[in-house]
Amino acid sequence: MKLTLRIRLRPLTRRKEKMLVKAIEEFRACVNEWLKAIDELEEKPNRGNLHNLAYKRIKAKFNLHSNVIQDAMNLAIEIWRSWSKNGGEQPVFDSDCIYFKGVDVKIENDGLIVPLRPRERVYLPLYVRKYHRKYLQYKHGRVIITKEGDEFYACISIQVPEKEPFKPQGFLGVDFGYYNIVVVADEKGRELMRVQGDELIQRKEYYEKLRAKRQQRLMKVFRIKDKDFGHKDRNYVNDLNHKIAKELVLTAKRMRKAIVIERLKGLKRSNMKNRSRKIRKILHRWSYHNLIQKIKYKAKLEGVPTIEVSPRNTSKTCSRCGYVYKRFRNQRLFHCPKCGLIVDRDLNASINIAKKGLEEFKKRAFLPALKSGAPSPQGV
Repeated sequence: MKLTLRIRLRPLTRRKEKMLVKAIEEFRACVNEWLKAIDELEEKPNRGNLHNLAYKRIKAKFNLHSNVIQDAMNLAIEIWRSWSKNGGEQPVFDSDCIYFKGVDVKIENDGLIVPLRPRERVYLPLYVRKYHRKYLQYKHGRVIITKEGDEFYACISIQVPEKEPFKPQGFLGVDFGYYNIVVVADEKGRELMRVQGDELIQRKEYYEKLRAKRQQRLMKVFRIKDKDFGHKDRNYVNDLNHKIAKELVLTAKRMRKAIVIERLKGLKRSNMKNRSRKIRKILHRWSYHNLIQKIKYKAKLEGVPTIEVSPRNTSKTCSRCGYVYKRFRNQRLFHCPKCGLIVDRDLNASINIAKKGLEEFKKRAFLPALKSGAPSPQGV
């Protein structure tokens, strides 16, 4: 699997910093030059026709390594395809970054050796932590160096071998919600993890109000419209999602259990029209997709099997008797009218998700037998 490491560069000498800043500015201008060439092409761009049209001209204009110029071309094609699909204003590349192909970059002595110019390589030292070091031993791919304020960061794509998933001895159902961000329980009904959402949502609301207040002041006093103050909010969510995913995966690994997660397709904005404005705001306040992706990739690194199941009726089904209470709405406690079970709504859903994972695992275990020529269930 591919893993991207984001590592901060150590302070550079004045000469190196000046060279890197100039190279980033030239790369940005180079991408925009390729976008202009796409307009001149008057047909759908690809690497062949665009290269033939403008490569020699652009290479003569910019003093960059040839592979960096080609990466700028590939990036311009990606930007154009995204723009042609989504529409909007004419695309302009304005990011402070520069791309390098993996074959052109060497990683040694806790640093990068990159070709900033056609016949000139520069060593860029990195703050390599213990976490980074265990992955830098593997084969690396594309390297992107970005400038954020006064700091430089290297985003390094690493090809990490996946561990063979173990055979699960149980299943952990993971229910996502807005009153509780995550509730985890096994198929036997034991609650193993709960992350309450009240305090976390309040903190996000504080960051949102702070950002709105600052942006309003900038508009009123300085007439600045595009200043972004959302980094604290995003960093907070990203950091907490990392911690939740890590704790969940380590728990599943220690207990030798598979992780069963919901296939959340209903949180798309296009599917939320029938819900109230308050509910829509609450659901989009937390990045559930980001959390699910982190759980998946951390599970792959640790060899923990993951199973995706449909969340349909998981909150309306009794985890004890299996009765589907269709009239159940948004109460925090689930009261089964058939067996009398009273249980927390999210805990009940996580237990049902774990049981669905068990059923799905049994189906998967049966499929190879069917393919190998075993009789079908109807023929037994």
